[in-house]
Amino acid sequence: MVSVAEALRLVLEDLPVVGCERVVLSAARGRVLGEPVLATADIPPFRNSAMDGYAVRSEDLRGASERDPVVLRVVETVPAGAVPVRSVTSGTAIRLMTGSPVPEGADAVVRLEDARDEESAVRVAQPVAPGANIRAPGEDLQRGETVLPAGRVLRPADIGLLASLGMPIVTVRKRPRVAVVATGDELVDVGEPLAPGKIRDANTYTLAAAIAEAGGEPLQLGIVRDRPEAIRAVLRQALEADMVVTSGGVSVGKFDFVREVHRALGVREKFWGVAQKPGKPLSYGVCGRTPVFGLPGNPVSALVCFYLYVLPALRKQAGAERLFLPAAEAVAAEDISKARDLVEFVRCCLEGEPGHYQVRPTGAQSSGVLRSMSLGEALVVGPAGAAVLPAGSRVRILLLQADCASATPPF
Repeated sequence: MVSVAEALRLVLEDLPVVGCERVVLSAARGRVLGEPVLATADIPPFRNSAMDGYAVRSEDLRGASERDPVVLRVVETVPAGAVPVRSVTSGTAIRLMTGSPVPEGADAVVRLEDARDEESAVRVAQPVAPGANIRAPGEDLQRGETVLPAGRVLRPADIGLLASLGMPIVTVRKRPRVAVVATGDELVDVGEPLAPGKIRDANTYTLAAAIAEAGGEPLQLGIVRDRPEAIRAVLRQALEADMVVTSGGVSVGKFDFVREVHRALGVREKFWGVAQKPGKPLSYGVCGRTPVFGLPGNPVSALVCFYLYVLPALRKQAGAERLFLPAAEAVAAEDISKARDLVEFVRCCLEGEPGHYQVRPTGAQSSGVLRSMSLGEALVVGPAGAAVLPAGSRVRILLLQADCASATPPF
């Protein structure tokens, strides 16, 4: 049995990264950028007005006041998208809209609300500083600078930046294909009637949803009965994917055949058993360069192990720069009981604001109570050696926000 930190280290070593593909910009949100993006031009490309107003020479308004306003002759109106044909000279102004190019001769823009329009003239009752309300060329992006690094998961603002650079096609990493297999004679699919002794398969759907949320492409291969030949046939197919995730069949029961089949198929087991709760009977190995996870069958154990190990492995395969659930500090709102000899991940609700979180367990912590994960907003990391985390003590938590990520391992 290995420690949590050692398990994570073994999972992340020597993982291959998937290749790249080109997608249209509108389909790139949430994808991992496959190469750095450099600015091909200054953005904005020209001086433009940040406001509706008037392009002026700031020296013309020196000393302007309510008692002694300055009246400037308006010689042109320039809509956004048009180009001025006149220059601003002493005693003149040009009417601009937001985004209009600033004409030659002007060094400031007076806001519309700070001026009184008099058709062919404008009255200004206060001075304006040089450069006021003007966006300089390259204020947002400068030609040649790195705008977005490879490995970034593209957000809506990133899509806008790429659009402003005129990039209709983006190079992104392919989505890792993750085969999902649930094992167990007791399982029936979600739409099937329940016979005595049977339960519905939650793991396939939970794990497929988690894989998709993490940026992977889940390949649901269905339920496999506890027969070595049946497991072998499905896992042969699963090994054609970029990653394999099974649930069930990795403990020490009479019908737990998954590890045996792994060995028969050439999976080199790197560890079996982690000093944690839930999720102790976790197995991990590689077949060639394909990572193979054998998750426990209990739904909470499977999902906790996914967040701790499969999620960062999947993100690393996808070339992402940030791999891990974000960690934070919190205060226990009540005594939190845990297993003394294991690192226990206690499902908790958050109270208060970021930086001042308090945590409270979601209720029953059985590894079969999936609702504890549905209610849970964080996992409290209960260190080995402690049987109780006292109320008022500071605890480390992992935030169950898979759309956020940290570059620093939590262990």
